[in-house]
Amino acid sequence: MNNLQVSMNHKKITIDNNIVIDFMEEFPNKLKEFFTLSGNSYVFDREITYLSEKANIIIVISHKIKIYIIFKDYIYLDNTILNSKIVRRFIKKYPILASSYELINPMKLEFKNSNIVWDCLSFTYDAKQAAITLLITTLN
Repeated sequence: MNNLQVSMNHKKITIDNNIVIDFMEEFPNKLKEFFTLSGNSYVFDREITYLSEKANIIIVISHKIKIYIIFKDYIYLDNTILNSKIVRRFIKKYPILASSYELINPMKLEFKNSNIVWDCLSFTYDAKQAAITLLITTLN
């Protein structure tokens, strides 16, 4: 089923309770074990489910760690990304973030909160692809 969990208290993601990637520990070996390396990107070969939506996950390692969760369903926004069901589910799942977001423009929303471990969380809507991406970043 490949259910993804993203921790806001630890720099960690979990897929189906058996694949745990802790970005505070030696994580590259774990990535190599479960992800396919392509350049400086690690791609999870199977579809995941996050926030009740099908998605793909790509992790890019450079001076920052960037985790891209790319939702697969086509989404057409009426107004702003805040109105999307994915963002509403995210805020409901992580109430600590409910008051710490900034709508950068109708297509981009950023969360910044000193109570979470990630440096930045942002949702971006790509109108050409009709898709939403969640980007989670942290220093490497």
